[in-house]
Amino acid sequence: MSKERVNIDWDLAARVLSGEADEIDRGLLDQWLNAKDANRREWEQICNSWDNGGEAIMASEIDTSAAWNRVKRFTLEDHAGHQYKSSNHRIGIISTIAASVIILLGVAWFVLLQNEDSSSSLIVSNSTREEMVLSDGSSITLNSGSTFSCKQPFSKEQRTVELNGEGYFEVEGNKEWPFVINTGEVSIRVTGTRFNVRAYPNIDVTEVSVIEGIVEVSPLGGSDLVRLAKGQTALFDKNDEQLIVKQSTDPNLLAWLTQKIRFDDESLSNVVETLERVYDVNIQLGNNELANEQLTARFSENSLDFVLEVVCTTFNLEAQREGETILLNRAPDNK
Repeated sequence: MSKERVNIDWDLAARVLSGEADEIDRGLLDQWLNAKDANRREWEQICNSWDNGGEAIMASEIDTSAAWNRVKRFTLEDHAGHQYKSSNHRIGIISTIAASVIILLGVAWFVLLQNEDSSSSLIVSNSTREEMVLSDGSSITLNSGSTFSCKQPFSKEQRTVELNGEGYFEVEGNKEWPFVINTGEVSIRVTGTRFNVRAYPNIDVTEVSVIEGIVEVSPLGGSDLVRLAKGQTALFDKNDEQLIVKQSTDPNLLAWLTQKIRFDDESLSNVVETLERVYDVNIQLGNNELANEQLTARFSENSLDFVLEVVCTTFNLEAQREGETILLNRAPDNK
């Protein structure tokens, strides 16, 4: 951010970046941009921060509490006394003001909304992870592409949350106050433990793996219930609705969280599956013969490019990007 102080209408910026601007707004922005070269430089940095989820933009000049209160004021329609002609108009206003808060906080990759029943929803987009502490002291880290929602503060009867995606939980112990996670397919009940849940809507199998403590898992609407101890994983198949328990043997279970990966004579097909989960990418092998190649390696907080370079060098492969997919094929012989 440039040191020169640049005055910008943040509400106007929010409307433009969120796609809510009309011709008048765009005209005002053009007028401001043409006034000074410094304005253009400032706007370029604002757009870069919006696109990349960078640092907060001139946060010292913004009253973020007031901005957040504006978001809550528009969500509390009845209390604020505002009437809107259509729900789409109301959503547009909310998204514009929420965009202002996003700009101020520099968190373009996730949005926190709150409504009148104190239910909060954290939406995490791709290429990011987010950790938060709940009102009871429990913590959760969400993997990319995950959504999490809960009512804060929790009710006196139980602590209930909803998860779609992957999350690592550390739940504060309280036998009289159970912690319940609903994924859409299974219900998970604990009183105090550490565990990982993988329940993406587009994946057929929901996984619950216990790191410490006891976890109860049951299909929603079903009578089956299993109790998991440390080192056990429950797998629920959405297609046949079968719930099975096995020992957790995957050394990379939490690699998406720790960024530490270990392969011991691991087949290349399993290596690819792990890399997809850790780096949130789509990788395909060019032919079936490559799937049985075996890799032994250790990686610690390395970039995907570095890991792929090691894999390609080891097996004489080349990586090609085709849209959103990385394709691994044998490298041509240089004669």
